[in-house]
Amino acid sequence: MNQGNCVRIAIILILLTTLALGAAGITVSGLHWPLTQGALITVSLYGLVLVAGMGLLTLVTVLVLTLSSQQRALQQSLDAQMDQQRGLVLVQLTERFVHHAEALLEKESLDPNKRSVQRCLAVDALRGNSGRSDPNYQRLGRLFEWLAEEEAAQDDASSKRLFEPLLRHYAEIADQLCRINETDEKRLEAFLRYQPQVKQSGEETV
Repeated sequence: MNQGNCVRIAIILILLTTLALGAAGITVSGLHWPLTQGALITVSLYGLVLVAGMGLLTLVTVLVLTLSSQQRALQQSLDAQMDQQRGLVLVQLTERFVHHAEALLEKESLDPNKRSVQRCLAVDALRGNSGRSDPNYQRLGRLFEWLAEEEAAQDDASSKRLFEPLLRHYAEIADQLCRINETDEKRLEAFLRYQPQVKQSGEETV
């Protein structure tokens, strides 16, 4: 219900209340027609009091509704600004993760063949090798754990949705880090829920 409808309903209620009070006052007073001069003065004063009261109540009601509407608009504006600031912070956070992750993945590994870290990681995960104390693997593991913790710290669905494309994109690498025991699945659960479950080789096919 918008402010205009609220004001109209409030004015109608005040008018009906004023009329009811006026009718009740006349009934209780026991006045009879024709009115004497003293009774006419009394009724006139009573009517003026009712009209003044109705005007004052209408003014106060309109003022309260206006202030309430302005307060709601201000609160909505503040909430929108907070959401925008939170979104900017999360964007900067994810951009920092991508920057560091890609820098690590593009580095030359300690592997004698000087392949990229991403290729070495994929090979080691496929063969079931351990991390071999490669500092690049260790840094990747800590970096992925950090982003997973940041995602878990978000308390609203809209913020978590900002992480989804990133988690989905790096889900396979997170799975490879777990396979070489550089980290564990519980820590990277945020990534792994976007990693398709690979069927076991021994599973029977229909």
